[in-house]
Amino acid sequence: MVPLAATITAVAPHITPLRGARARAAILEAAGRQFMAEGLRRTSIEAIAAAAGVSRPTVYAHFASKDEVFRTIVSELHDEHLAAMEAAVDSAQPIADRLYAALVARFVPFVTLTASAEHGAEFLDENNRVCGDINQEAHKRSLRLLERLLADADADGELVLTTAALSPALAATLFYDAARGAKDDPTVTPTAYRQQLRRLVTVLARGLGATDEPRASQERR
Repeated sequence: MVPLAATITAVAPHITPLRGARARAAILEAAGRQFMAEGLRRTSIEAIAAAAGVSRPTVYAHFASKDEVFRTIVSELHDEHLAAMEAAVDSAQPIADRLYAALVARFVPFVTLTASAEHGAEFLDENNRVCGDINQEAHKRSLRLLERLLADADADGELVLTTAALSPALAATLFYDAARGAKDDPTVTPTAYRQQLRRLVTVLARGLGATDEPRASQERR
């Protein structure tokens, strides 16, 4: 008798089971598609496995639960957006533009995701339920970047934080909270969010003495 494994290989020699990092990546990609199409609550591990082309045990070999899959996706998104914050800052631009660029990189991808998804409100609810610690760590990392920008601007005279009795850390929290609050409506569009964020950053920065002059012009004085 021909072994079953040999029969399967003969019938479908082109099929290569996914393992290791390739299986994990396929699971995360498939889960993202399923969450967008069906929402987190209606998506099952079985549906993720089928969409990824792996078995249910393979999913569980990499992730303990559907919530862990979701947490991993959210964590990777945070990492991408935090890296984008760093890359978005042009040191030659006025401080208001630097702050705006960093906050756009931080929040607009999330606004785009929730605005384009049928289940945007659900994503926000589930993110708060499942990913609190991940969000807190990303929050701290974002604040450190903003604090550094504001401390540099204060030291260079672009801003005068003492005008409002603010430290760089408190000022960073002020800008971050304003930006985050503007995005928490799941119906807001990316365009509307950008406009509101620009207004918020401009008003707050000018209240701290910022001008629209490029940084290089100020340094030449």
